[in-house]
Amino acid sequence: MSAVVGHSVSEAIWRRAFDALAAAVPDFAAAAKPLLTGFAACVDKLIDLHATAPALKRERAGRVLFDELMARARDGRGGEFEVDWPGGPGFLDPFVKPGATAIGGTSAQAASTLACLGGSAVIALGDRSSGQLAALHPAVKLFNENGTLVSVADMRPAGAGKPAHYIFEYTAGRPLPDFTPQRSTRVIVRFAAEDLEDDPLFERYGRTLAAGAGAALLSSPNGVGAERLPSALDRMASFSRAWRDAGIPVHFELGEYPTPGALDQTLRRMTGSVTSIGLNFNEMRSVGIASATSKAELKAFAERHSVSRLVVHADDWALALTRGDPERELDALAMGCLLASARAEAGEPVAQPHAPAAAVFGSAPHEPIASCAESDWRIVCCPAPYLSKPASTIGLGDTFTAGTMLVHAAKRPAVLATLPGLLTRSSAARNTGGPSSALSAANQLRS
Repeated sequence: MSAVVGHSVSEAIWRRAFDALAAAVPDFAAAAKPLLTGFAACVDKLIDLHATAPALKRERAGRVLFDELMARARDGRGGEFEVDWPGGPGFLDPFVKPGATAIGGTSAQAASTLACLGGSAVIALGDRSSGQLAALHPAVKLFNENGTLVSVADMRPAGAGKPAHYIFEYTAGRPLPDFTPQRSTRVIVRFAAEDLEDDPLFERYGRTLAAGAGAALLSSPNGVGAERLPSALDRMASFSRAWRDAGIPVHFELGEYPTPGALDQTLRRMTGSVTSIGLNFNEMRSVGIASATSKAELKAFAERHSVSRLVVHADDWALALTRGDPERELDALAMGCLLASARAEAGEPVAQPHAPAAAVFGSAPHEPIASCAESDWRIVCCPAPYLSKPASTIGLGDTFTAGTMLVHAAKRPAVLATLPGLLTRSSAARNTGGPSSALSAANQLRS
């Protein structure tokens, strides 16, 4: 396919760009300082919604769950919600795919993704049960009782573990009762409220790690009950302030907040303590952003919450509003898309990622690097290699976030901006106010 996409950047150029980035993954992993991350980890049980829906529809006690799952699948939405059904896990366990348990939680997913690539990540983990440790990548680091970082593979399991999450996947073009979904994604279902991972060792030692770290990632506390949310936010903010004050980027990934007022409360408390915020396309309206093309709304949100970076990821594109280096940010977005697309094709994290041959590069809402309202902000954007029928949709958003964190933790010279044809002269000029180093390198390659 040779369609023109992304503001006159051809699909052929984007494919070459993603190939170049894939070749550089080992260099990024080797250069990246550790990622510090908390406070969400769980075991996911994976369920095929198409296979489960008929029985769930017949189960009177499961009607609320069935109706919500169908509503989301009809709208092409994923997200996460909690259901009050004590018998739910017992009903659903026979429908769990054989051998289909996996790591869940943004911080745990991101840490395992980086470890799979050969990178380094340190995670806050209170649940050290055998099931939880087995789901994590064995190279992820934890604190032991002596305050020493050790690999998950060297940890002795302890405790019974907490309830699993149930992940319902549905696929575009496969029928569900009464309709056929048009989008492939997943819905996360919990049967109990949750707390942050309570890791006393990370609490004691984790703030001091920033001096040797490359970046930090905080998972959203959207599963925490309303009465416990204020103390959870205080704890998160104390870590993020310590890490931010040490000079490393601190990214906060949002999610779906089912409790009224919890999202606003979270954003108010975290304002000023993190350096960047991330969300997916379906979460934009919940924070007052009507369209990804609205630079004014993106800028207003970022400035209102005192961040220097705002990231939005969709199925087929990703963008960032940034006051940082836009060429590094372009690599970061593309790395996130690369890792997510490779996982979508394989159904699990991939140690040697590549853009799937069957993937389609659609039209991105902005050119790769663009100015924003004559300010020091820049809009950075790229298409994502999109598979309409992936092997799995589990963890794709968290994998994207892990890829962006890898680039920011590595701080290597830009890759994509040096490639011929990717940055136009006008976008490069808007990048810095004049011809960029990337454009100069591209011109050298042409001559």
